Amino acid sequence: MDIKLLIDTLAEHAQPIGIAVFLTCSLVLLLRTRVARRLRAVIEETVFTNWRLALLGTTGIVLSGAAGWRTWEGMYNFTGEPLLSGMVTFGIQGIMLIVAWLIGESFATGMNSRAQPGQSSLVSSTVQPWIGSFIGLLLFVTGFVLFLQWSGQSGTKHPGVEDINWSAASDKFLMFAAGLLLFALFALYAASDLVRPYVQVVRVIIRNSMLWLMFLACMATSVFFSFDSFFTSIFPQSERVRAAELRAQNQVAGIITDIETAIAARRAVLAEELFTTDAWKGYEQQLDHVAKAAAQSQGVIERFVNDQIEEHRRSVKEQQERISSAQAGQAGLANRKTSLTDEKSNLAGQRPELAADYAAKKAEYDAKLRDVDAKRVEALAEDKGVEGSGKAGRGPLYRQRMGELTQVQAAAQIAQERMKDAQKRLAGVESRLSAVDRELATLDGDLAKYKGEAETAEQRIKLAEGNAQTDTGPKTDPARILPLFDQTKAEFRADPTVEHLGQVQRMCGEITGAMQATPETRALVSTVDCDPKTTADAAATLFALQAGTKVFENSCAGGDKLNANKSTDDLFAFARGCLADSALPSSDTDALRTKINHIELSRDDKAHRFVVTLNAFQDGNRLAYLALAIAIGLDGLIFMSGLFGANAVRSPLSDIPSFRARSGAQLEATINAALGAHPYETAWLTLTSLKPITNQDGFSALADLSNMERSQADRVRMVLTAGADIGAVESVSQNPERYRVRSELREYLSSVCDKQFKADSGAKDRAKLEQLVSAALAPHPREHSEIVLNTLEPIRETEGFTSRVTLKEIDNDYDRRVVRRVINAGAATKAVAPDRDTDDLYYIRPALYETLLMIRATAPQSPGYGYEGIRFEGVQERPALEGGVLRSAQPELPLHTGSVPKIERRREQQQALPGIPPLSQEERQRLIAYYREELLEAVNLRSDIVDTRLSLPQSRDAILAAWEALNAHSKKNQNLYFLLREFQNGQERMLDEVVSRLRREAGGDERKRSLLEGADGLVRDELTLYLLFPETGLISTLIDDLELAAQPDEGLAHGEQDLKDQLKNVQEAMGRLDLDNPRSWDEIRQKLAIRTGTDFRSLMKRPLGQPPPEDDGEA
Repeated sequence: MDIKLLIDTLAEHAQPIGIAVFLTCSLVLLLRTRVARRLRAVIEETVFTNWRLALLGTTGIVLSGAAGWRTWEGMYNFTGEPLLSGMVTFGIQGIMLIVAWLIGESFATGMNSRAQPGQSSLVSSTVQPWIGSFIGLLLFVTGFVLFLQWSGQSGTKHPGVEDINWSAASDKFLMFAAGLLLFALFALYAASDLVRPYVQVVRVIIRNSMLWLMFLACMATSVFFSFDSFFTSIFPQSERVRAAELRAQNQVAGIITDIETAIAARRAVLAEELFTTDAWKGYEQQLDHVAKAAAQSQGVIERFVNDQIEEHRRSVKEQQERISSAQAGQAGLANRKTSLTDEKSNLAGQRPELAADYAAKKAEYDAKLRDVDAKRVEALAEDKGVEGSGKAGRGPLYRQRMGELTQVQAAAQIAQERMKDAQKRLAGVESRLSAVDRELATLDGDLAKYKGEAETAEQRIKLAEGNAQTDTGPKTDPARILPLFDQTKAEFRADPTVEHLGQVQRMCGEITGAMQATPETRALVSTVDCDPKTTADAAATLFALQAGTKVFENSCAGGDKLNANKSTDDLFAFARGCLADSALPSSDTDALRTKINHIELSRDDKAHRFVVTLNAFQDGNRLAYLALAIAIGLDGLIFMSGLFGANAVRSPLSDIPSFRARSGAQLEATINAALGAHPYETAWLTLTSLKPITNQDGFSALADLSNMERSQADRVRMVLTAGADIGAVESVSQNPERYRVRSELREYLSSVCDKQFKADSGAKDRAKLEQLVSAALAPHPREHSEIVLNTLEPIRETEGFTSRVTLKEIDNDYDRRVVRRVINAGAATKAVAPDRDTDDLYYIRPALYETLLMIRATAPQSPGYGYEGIRFEGVQERPALEGGVLRSAQPELPLHTGSVPKIERRREQQQALPGIPPLSQEERQRLIAYYREELLEAVNLRSDIVDTRLSLPQSRDAILAAWEALNAHSKKNQNLYFLLREFQNGQERMLDEVVSRLRREAGGDERKRSLLEGADGLVRDELTLYLLFPETGLISTLIDDLELAAQPDEGLAHGEQDLKDQLKNVQEAMGRLDLDNPRSWDEIRQKLAIRTGTDFRSLMKRPLGQPPPEDDGEA
């Protein structure tokens, strides 16, 4: 392993590794702190109790981190300060996440909030609808007029509606009408279940507008910087350069168009100013004078023009003759040049071949000369004895070498002759080529001379023709001179250019020249000056602009010139050059130059990121919209996580309608505080005290504390008081111990119990133990629990047992039987265990002892306990009974036909207990009368009154019919229904109290109890007939309750005023009628009958100002 490479790698990445180690150590240290442990416990509890909240919270934090990273990156790109960017990003993301949760909580708590009923302090309630309708009509008319003005269909200049273009405005009217109908439909169904939530959402948003403002501000900042980060990633520098070039092309093309538009506008302005100057007006007077004089001297001008035309024709013919002569000379020279050119081409084609042949021959001759020199040297060397034979002298070898030298010299001479022939041929061709070139040059000079003469003649002809031509044709007709002069002036007025001004000057000069050439007309134009010097000076700016326009058109106009500039710098330089060439005034130039500078400052390749993003949106760059959508979606997910997260912790208590918006935590804290230190027990106690009732306005249960034990009632009352604070509990009139409870409170109390069951594994065992022990202590739980508690002995805690009981130490058989039942019930739930060594010794756990204490404290006292104890003792002391024969045959009963057979009563067996003598008839009558009198007195009646009013059979039917008429009202009025039921329940409670008192007086005497039960049943069966008696106070109570219900909102509900009037009529009739007569009750029934005139729909159908029809009695 390369240690050095490893060390170099670590050194290269030392900074990120150090940061990672530091962050890891910091994280480990933080996890070991007490705060981290508490946080971990909270997270664990949240995950297992409300996993939706944990998931949404985690999602919100993770999304905030992701959005924060992008926000930090975008802000760092702007500021260049990482720490500052991180601090700002943390603040933005923290506020946005918290505010998102607060907004979600506002929806969770505000959707069921109710608005406080109020009334305008400016006008009365009767006038307010009419004023509101009038204001609404005015707003509609104002909006309609504004709509017409904004849509361009009406204005202040239109004298009436008939001027509106209805066909063009039909679509806009249709859209406006559709929107108005949609708004009207929305307002009509604002109270429905479909529309009401949306109306409530708008109210919640308006009520929490500051939260929305904070969230939108933070979200806008976060989205902006996140968008910059995303856009930088998907739109790199190379793309920015490319976009800058494309944008520069479009913008520079627009600038060129703007320059052209500015030139045209400025030319029109300058032309209009030119014709208003004194210089042009003076020059125009000179031209008019010339035209007037020419009109008077038409014949003189015609002669002068004809002479000019004749002279022009002669000069043209002379020049044409010169052209013909020059063309004839050119034709001969051209033929000679053609032949020489052909010859030169042939010689030029032969020269390369001759030059190659000469070069080959010369090379061959040079080679032969080298061979001659070599043989000469060899012969000289042999002669000197240096080479060859090595002998000096001219021997055979020397002679041989000399012979070879002679042959080589002959070959060299032949090669030399051949070379000279080739050289001679090449020199002849080259000399001929030189001669041809000289001759061709001479011919070219002659041709140029002839051509120059012809061109000179043509130019003279054109010059002559140019002086004699106009735009409409040659000026050969003297009769058209004045019309042409007028046409030239008109053309200058239409397009004041230098050329048109020169034509005007030329025409003026020709006319004045023609007139000055004739003595007769010379005096007419002696004062005329055709030179437009002052006019040209006045039009100098216009002419300069026209000159610049020509330069601009030549150098800038056209797409090919723009496309020639490829880079952004070249394009902007091209735009500046075009602006400089346009010769526009300084005001126009400054505006266009400022525009060019602004565009160049906004270049994507050099501008700031903010400018780049704006350019992207202006260009419709889809990548910019994609980056913006991703940034908005990311922050939108944070908002949704906060919104749903706040609803995840939504409490059932949040559904309670309330005038004050409270969070779920605040509502639960109010109830939890009332539940006290034992929330489960108190919640369970409250749930068991509730009785179901018909659901009215969300109230589904009734809590009656009048029959509860005091300590239990106090605990339940505290919960109900807290429920009343949050609008979940309402008291029932006439009885302060009866309360209506909403289903939301019952649902929350059930959730508290359910949570306890899930969190506490022993809760179910304790509930089962309480159920079994209560069954074992029945029918006298309080007395029996006291017996068991008195037999328990405390011990030191051993294996979870804290008490013991020894059955054999209990002397009373009744007590022993009760204790044994309780021990068996506790053994079923492992709350009791027997001793291993001692019989009848049992150990008790604290759960059983606590259960007995709670039953002892909460169970009511049983009045029949003493009698049962005495009876038990009597059973214990009675002798054994004779059971008889088990298998003896019993005789069959005789079958009687025609009637129900009478079964003979068996003789009673001998009483085990001492017989109780029956009451005498007088005693029975006295007790029945006494009990009945006491029960009737409880409802403010006497037996003589009741007997008198019910003496006739028709009286019962009449009273019952009157009651049914009153009860019919309760079926259409929930408040009356509730009041009637409450009054009946109050009567029942008072009877229960009297019965309980009379039972205590009777003690354990079953004879008196049976008579009491009979009298109670009789009174309760006829209680419906007694309710309408004036002594019970039902009618007066209903009238008082209706008046009390009208006090909070200063008015009665629909139909209640008529009902109140009916009840008052009934009350007055009861005071004057003989209630012993059935007809009186028929009259009362008619007064209680439902009236059809109180129907709201009939009220709407009546004409305005017409009183309702009088009630004629029964409906």
